[in-house]
Amino acid sequence: MYINKVVIENFRNFKSFEIELKAFTIIIGENNIGKSNLLEAISLVLSNDIQAYKKRRLEIEDINFEAISEFKRNIIEKEIEDVVFPEVRVDLYVKEPNWDQETVIDNWWYDFENKIARFSYLFSYKSKNKKQFLLRQKENISGKSEIEAIEYIDFPIESYEFELLGGVSDTKADGYYLKMLKMDYLDALRDAKRELNSNSDKKLLYRILSDRKEEKFENIKSLIIELDKAVKSDKNVLEILRKDIGDYLDKISLETETSNNNVEFMFSSIELSEVLKKIGLQYGDDAISIDRNGLGRNNLLYIAVIMAHLYEKENEYFRLVALEEPEAHISPILQRHLSINIKYEYDDKQQIIVTTHSTHIASYLELQNTVVLYKDGSEIRNHYLLSGFDEKKPADKKTVRYLQKWLNATNSTMFFSRKVIFVEGIAEEILIPIFYQWKYGESLDKINCQVVNVNGVAFSHFLEIVKNGYFIKSAVLTDSDCTKRTETRAEELKEKYDSNITRIFVTEKSDTFEKELFVTNKGKKANRVYLADVLGKVRPNKCNDVFREKCYNAFDIDELFECVEKYKSEFAFELGEAMERTLKKSPRNKPFIIPKYILDAFKFIMGD
Repeated sequence: MYINKVVIENFRNFKSFEIELKAFTIIIGENNIGKSNLLEAISLVLSNDIQAYKKRRLEIEDINFEAISEFKRNIIEKEIEDVVFPEVRVDLYVKEPNWDQETVIDNWWYDFENKIARFSYLFSYKSKNKKQFLLRQKENISGKSEIEAIEYIDFPIESYEFELLGGVSDTKADGYYLKMLKMDYLDALRDAKRELNSNSDKKLLYRILSDRKEEKFENIKSLIIELDKAVKSDKNVLEILRKDIGDYLDKISLETETSNNNVEFMFSSIELSEVLKKIGLQYGDDAISIDRNGLGRNNLLYIAVIMAHLYEKENEYFRLVALEEPEAHISPILQRHLSINIKYEYDDKQQIIVTTHSTHIASYLELQNTVVLYKDGSEIRNHYLLSGFDEKKPADKKTVRYLQKWLNATNSTMFFSRKVIFVEGIAEEILIPIFYQWKYGESLDKINCQVVNVNGVAFSHFLEIVKNGYFIKSAVLTDSDCTKRTETRAEELKEKYDSNITRIFVTEKSDTFEKELFVTNKGKKANRVYLADVLGKVRPNKCNDVFREKCYNAFDIDELFECVEKYKSEFAFELGEAMERTLKKSPRNKPFIIPKYILDAFKFIMGD
């Protein structure tokens, strides 16, 4: 059994949201897109610890802002009987239960024929004084403008209550059975050091240990009993100390008919719950306490404990583990190592959801299980990276293989951005952000746009993801290559991918990026001097004073390109540094012109 679909209404940034899940799902996306809110929504239904009960009682900030605003406008504009109070609802649809699980979810069937059950969280208005409340709000806003009225209308959060429901008819869920469906939510603010000590029944390690059957601890418990007997029968230090304490108690206290001043030492409580609280973890060759480990090391240990716990499934009907931002406190190398080794073998009693901001993790996890959350206007949507690909088709199979091999940490930035500029090589990757700063006085990061270098001409593999439904504005900067075998490539890209979402921009005056820079700037002497001085730093021997003097008067484009053809990254680096110095010293004097096709790409990305 696993949760295959989640439907959310009016919870935080989700006005109306639906996502399909897999037995192992990786969720990625930019900051503040709703990854944590999705896990929180699921925990409203599933989690059965003390904190979950507190969270189920929502606050105003937990209700979608747009839903509250719409409710207040309806009070202003509609008759009382037509005003509908917004509800927060989370529906979890589960499929493929085994025969044992069917006994638990027997009252929650949504589609019995297809073996789909539904259990839900509902937070709704429960007061019987709906009419009186609305009349009072109408009185409060009488004579006020709409803008003023909105501020005066109260939201009746104190009259809202939550319910846990199940099935197609929303029958009240039995708490006894609901507790059999467990969720471990490792949020991004987890305190590994605290949770890996079992000195409280609220700590993770204690909960995991206590999930084991009591008879599995019989050997430990028998040893505790023997230690307790040894303490009680000690004839050395403890017996002397026990006698001394009794003597002093005789002097300072009164004996009663039912008690005397005898005292006993004990090793520990022999109750299993108390024994488990004495168990801690050590990690490393030196076997030091986790209190002395670093945050990253303890975080790895924390994750390992959870993953190991998944395989202890006795007496469990279903467990969901939601791991938020496993990259916390971990270096990029360890992130990559962790993502490669997060393996999942399907089991009908467990499910895993991982959310991450890390390109290192996202690029190494399973693509077929990776879903991106993104904004489409005001709506939050989702898209599985390989959605729309049919691996039975040779072209699609080739693209999937390419992405699985080459979708590295750098290229994965496209899934954490709202806009992307795809470029062919390192020179464009270095210079395009500087060109944007040169033109607009702000960074591409400011508009949440990333430059993605495809290292060659493999644009189509990345653009297929966008074409298949991933709504992200994408500009492609490519060379015309009019003298090469690939001379028709740009036209083919335009024909296949040009749309209101994706646009292909091609060099207009020459066949390469570098030549386009030279051609665009050959008209003014100041511009020629600027580029010639850059070339002098790239290749001081070849581009000597005589060469630069020649460039000051006229550009020989082929000769210039010959200077940089094998030094493209060095040229880009030196030009970029020169432009950054210019921006700092004399931002109004800019002796360099950005090629038109690049400026057109900037306008497209900005929506102009």
